[in-house]
Amino acid sequence: MRVISGQRESVWRQIEACLCGFLAAFALIVIMIGCGGTQTTSTAVASPSPLPSPPGPSASPAPTFAPDEFTIVALPDTQYYSRDFPDIFRAQTQWIADHVQDQRIKLVLGLGDIVDDGADPVQWGNAESAASIIPSGLPYMMAIGNHDYASAKPAGRTTAAQGFNAHFGPARYAGTSWYRGSFPAGSNENFYGVVSINGRSYLILVLEFAPRDTSLAWADGILKANQDKEAIIVTHEFTFTDNTRMSRCDANSAASFGVGQDNDGDDVWYKLVRKYANVRMVLSGHVNTQDGTGHRIDMGAAGNLVNEMLSDYQSNPMGGGGFLRLIRISPSLNRVSVTTYSPYSNSFMSDDHNQFTVPYVANGTMTLGTVSGKVKNITGCTPVAGVTVAFNGGSAVTDPNGLFSIPASAASSMPITATLDGWASNARSATVTSNSSTQPSPTKIFVSAAGRLTGYVLNAAGSPVPGATLTLSGGSLRSVQTLQSDSTGLYDSGLIAIGKYTISISATGHANTTASTSVNPGATTTFDPILP
Repeated sequence: MRVISGQRESVWRQIEACLCGFLAAFALIVIMIGCGGTQTTSTAVASPSPLPSPPGPSASPAPTFAPDEFTIVALPDTQYYSRDFPDIFRAQTQWIADHVQDQRIKLVLGLGDIVDDGADPVQWGNAESAASIIPSGLPYMMAIGNHDYASAKPAGRTTAAQGFNAHFGPARYAGTSWYRGSFPAGSNENFYGVVSINGRSYLILVLEFAPRDTSLAWADGILKANQDKEAIIVTHEFTFTDNTRMSRCDANSAASFGVGQDNDGDDVWYKLVRKYANVRMVLSGHVNTQDGTGHRIDMGAAGNLVNEMLSDYQSNPMGGGGFLRLIRISPSLNRVSVTTYSPYSNSFMSDDHNQFTVPYVANGTMTLGTVSGKVKNITGCTPVAGVTVAFNGGSAVTDPNGLFSIPASAASSMPITATLDGWASNARSATVTSNSSTQPSPTKIFVSAAGRLTGYVLNAAGSPVPGATLTLSGGSLRSVQTLQSDSTGLYDSGLIAIGKYTISISATGHANTTASTSVNPGATTTFDPILP
């Protein structure tokens, strides 16, 4: 995800690579601390064996599996391995190849940013060399990240994805049993597969960086047609390091890369993920602030539990040091065990951000929990105090830091509101969990100064058109609202967020029309659309 520029950085990385190679001959511990690199908050613990163990107080070389337990290997941002440390990338995939059986590895998923510059053929060659080690019968799918576009500019979309598609496009998976299709045609920016594991069918849906609305519409069709399968979604940008879903106020959001009109993680959740009861997990990378990890639990619209996990170690020494995620799933035990391991240094990250266990599905047990989160002004991204956040059963007022917490029954999803005189909000729903530390699900709400939009829908002769449907899309909160004109042709939006709106108008006996107008703070905008 991160863009590194400047000759000094490049020279330093060359020096670091050489120094690491020299010192490796003397002591493994030198490699583990990254040859003088800055240590992170994670703790790397040497293991006497390259075989990872279940999460626990100490590493064991002999993991014990439940009868139905299997492993998914997630490869976080490999961009610097492809650019500077190809041996590390190959060490990861060689370990996978060597341990398919004893680790019960059934699937490998790349989380995006395969390379650092999608226009560099050398980097693609290094990535190709590493990926070719994965055994041919083992399903694997590699998502596109923002750096996988030419010059790391995703605004070019399919045109800029030629390098990615040349190496990890549809042709790469042609003839495999699991690959099923892609979007747009001929491009693997979005694609999906179906794998069978221990008698269960799993839909693996891979989405592009900051998916376009057209891509989400395609993905919606895939999920709708495969509701009999348990679904895992992979997309480069979804969860942030504070355990919230990515949004416009976060560093390195879609807008940071010229695609602000498209969808961050929070948008993808509401437009797609939460709608389907069979979604079990969303895996992402991209975010390397703090320690590059995040995890949250959400309840979908149907009450299904969704684990959302971020892992990105690129800011660690040697571009990440070879750490990958081992996600072990046992449906019968309702358990997902996550371990973070580096085959390159034969070490684990044992802190609770990198080694933890969570439920696979909701167990139906209700306990006392909390719904908590933060309210921010969408303009300036600053916290807002004095906002009343409420649901049917409780309420709280945000403190000077915009924070709120309300006791509620867990685990559940509930509709919430956020009100402040003269303001509009995008509050929609929140997940309540029983333990905000082990099962975090902080809610992020944005508010905006508001105005009002009103007027009459008229025909070409200037007469009112009753029963017309008006759909308002846009504004600072990027909301969608549907209104109807009354018997006199009048419509009224009530308080809505400021900003520019596109208005689509339709009525029986008239051709559809589209117009645009703006809403200003504390003001009423009068707009009288005319239907032909």
